[in-house]
Amino acid sequence: MRSKPFLLVLILFFTVSFSSQAKSLPGGVSEYKMKVRHYAISLKVFPNLKSIQGTNVITFEMECRDSNIVLDLDHRLKIESLTFKDKELKFKRSLKKIYIQLGNALNKGEKGVLKVRYSGEPEVAIQAPWKGGFVWSQDKEGNAWVGLACESKGASIWLPCRDKWDNEVDSMSMELIVPEGLTGVSNGKLIRVANESGGYRSFLWKTLNPINHYNISVNVGKYVHFNDVGGLSNKLSLDYYVLSYNLEKAKKHFLEVDSMLDIFEKTFGPYPFYEDGYKLVETPYWGMEHQSCVAYGNNYKYHPFGFDFIIVHESGHEWFANSITARDPADMWIHESFTTYTEFIYLEQRYDIGLATDYLMTQKAKIVNKRTLLGPIGIDYHGWKDNDIYYKGSWMLHTLRNSVSNDSIWFKILYGMGTKFSHQLTDTRAVVNYMDSMAGGTYQPFFKQYLSRTSLPVLKLQVSKNKSGKTILKYKWKGVENGFSMNVYINAISDKIKIVPGEKIQELILPDNFNPEWLLELERRYLIKVQLKY
Repeated sequence: MRSKPFLLVLILFFTVSFSSQAKSLPGGVSEYKMKVRHYAISLKVFPNLKSIQGTNVITFEMECRDSNIVLDLDHRLKIESLTFKDKELKFKRSLKKIYIQLGNALNKGEKGVLKVRYSGEPEVAIQAPWKGGFVWSQDKEGNAWVGLACESKGASIWLPCRDKWDNEVDSMSMELIVPEGLTGVSNGKLIRVANESGGYRSFLWKTLNPINHYNISVNVGKYVHFNDVGGLSNKLSLDYYVLSYNLEKAKKHFLEVDSMLDIFEKTFGPYPFYEDGYKLVETPYWGMEHQSCVAYGNNYKYHPFGFDFIIVHESGHEWFANSITARDPADMWIHESFTTYTEFIYLEQRYDIGLATDYLMTQKAKIVNKRTLLGPIGIDYHGWKDNDIYYKGSWMLHTLRNSVSNDSIWFKILYGMGTKFSHQLTDTRAVVNYMDSMAGGTYQPFFKQYLSRTSLPVLKLQVSKNKSGKTILKYKWKGVENGFSMNVYINAISDKIKIVPGEKIQELILPDNFNPEWLLELERRYLIKVQLKY
């Protein structure tokens, strides 16, 4: 049994988490004292040496009047020079922080351009994408094959930047300089390919939409390129970069993308990055949602339920993570829960709800209910030890859908999420307030139950006969948040039976054709524990 001090700490912990307030200096100014607006990155990749040499030209805007700013860069990388207005700047380093003296103070709102040259051997991924870093690999023909996945580690493992989710740059460019014979692929549209000295080629990419640092992508390989157009508009550019010997296989396998994008655009709104296009890039690791440059490493395999999991899941992130982004990793359920639910939506819309529900049931078996879906705010939390932000979060959404029991309303909620929150940083409070208001205004305790508690609601049911021989159902919630309420529909043969359990026992008379299996079926539609007694 947990002690009272522990419970008090737990309550305080989730109160802070649910409010999702970013850590800042007095007056609401971050320790960086500036917002980054644009990155112009040039990165030379040396696969044989497992090293990089780069320049990042950073356009920033001051949050307050000051002569000092802060950047992040991993200690493994050396700063060759740091200039502002053509002058070398003084700086100090402590762990991954770079404390920079600009000289004269800049006023709040004043813009500046900082140029950082750096080099070194960046952190190598232990198990990408979960334990991220650079992936230095070779394809089966012995050609260099390089990837990058840094969601958990942060972009500062390879790039001098303001490495916080709460600051997305408005746009960026990436010049990848790679050995001749290889192709460098990054986010956005390809602007230029040029020959460089010493047997290298450069590939300049530009992203016109806001992008989070961890989504900036580096891919190097002996790629071949093919393209198409798709989306509901049939005007979205679809580009594919695959290893040369997988070309014919990829052309057939990636046909799934078109139907998937149609379903997602219909459900969640237009693809969020039309100006930057949609790309799949073959990678030496399983996959990652790099914005407009989705990493694909699933070896062209289909899930037993008939779809390519990596294509669907990572592409779903284009809406939930890349367009709608949590400003703090503690709220990462917003990314993963909605994206996992896109898999259900895809199966439901392409096949049928029965197959989609069977798929959900396979995920339900993996929910462990040991940790809450919310993490601690302000510490770049990535300590998820299980998959509950995926599976439990998806089931929470499915439970809400079945409580609302009106797909017209439900799909308005999903479409509104994809459009009203498009290209925004957000948090748990904003998302919950929106969904609650759209669903009827009674679901705040519902979200608190599933996001801030580990235990599931227990629905206690008792079936008995009264003196008249009628079948009576008694029901109540156990172990729920104060004020917890949701509609529970029992599927009868003709009309659904609706109950709204509370923490006090209620009862109703069941129809004469009552079938006990109707009660057992509740766990296929709701993330609850059913305790049934006769």
